[in-house]
Amino acid sequence: MTFVMKKMTMMILSSALVISSTTILAADNAKSAKAAIEKAEVSRQHAASVDGEWRDTGKLIKKAKAAAKDGKYTKAIKLANTADRQGSYGYEQAVSQRSLKSLTMPSYLSGGSASGSVASGDGYITPTMKEVDVVHHGKTVAITRATDKKAKAMPAVFTRTARACPPFCIQPIIVSKGVETVGELEVLDYLKRGSHGDSNILVVDSRTPEWVQLGTIPGSVSIPWNKISVDTLGTFEQESETTILKDILVKDFGVRITKDGRRDFRNAKTLVMYCNGNWCPQSSINIKTLVKLGYPPYKLKWYRGGMQSWVSVGLTTVK
Repeated sequence: MTFVMKKMTMMILSSALVISSTTILAADNAKSAKAAIEKAEVSRQHAASVDGEWRDTGKLIKKAKAAAKDGKYTKAIKLANTADRQGSYGYEQAVSQRSLKSLTMPSYLSGGSASGSVASGDGYITPTMKEVDVVHHGKTVAITRATDKKAKAMPAVFTRTARACPPFCIQPIIVSKGVETVGELEVLDYLKRGSHGDSNILVVDSRTPEWVQLGTIPGSVSIPWNKISVDTLGTFEQESETTILKDILVKDFGVRITKDGRRDFRNAKTLVMYCNGNWCPQSSINIKTLVKLGYPPYKLKWYRGGMQSWVSVGLTTVK
């Protein structure tokens, strides 16, 4: 065999190997996309069984199937994974909302009230801090600690230790680069500053209304997490939902929209966001979404402990 023939043979073999590898890779990607779509469909049906299906989950699955049919397997997997997470969130949210109907906040946690009354006793927040006055829905509320030394109970929903993951996975201590994680004393300081004239601070309860009705932190405002993150990737594909987000950014958060449609965050408020606890992803999802939109990380604070930590130290809640 001449040198030329040997070289041609090697080139043919090499091409055959490349074609074979490409075929195998495509087959693997197609298989992965199919598995992801099937998993998403199971999650969707799971959520639908308890009336917790999100309105765009089915659409995402259809888009995933169409992308897979066109050979766009990476896109199909991404869409299917989003639908899968939505199914998980929808199911857990529906189940949680059903259980909330039978729950009430223990009376000893209502240390303050809309009329400004304060629990009696000698409980202090810190050795030098007895209480913090904040404004909630136009009325002064005194945040103090529970003073019943025999009280041990917490709302049943916060005593549970078994939670499905996803969606209720333990959150990291740092939610996003540059975003500060804060505790109860820092939250109290922001609440006090916000209630005493600092209009550049907003403490946000990211939970859905059913949870807020059970009890919330005095001085915070309710902005349900799914009003900001309309899906788990924050892609805002539906126009009506984009409009809702824009209104929140401008009216609540102080963001300015320029004439050319860009977001100006120079006068945006400092947001302190929280949800149910270190197992709750709602506020962390919102923070990541806002960072993607350009919100300055230093203007975002995360109360990781959320309501579970708040009630565990006996601090005042309101309904």
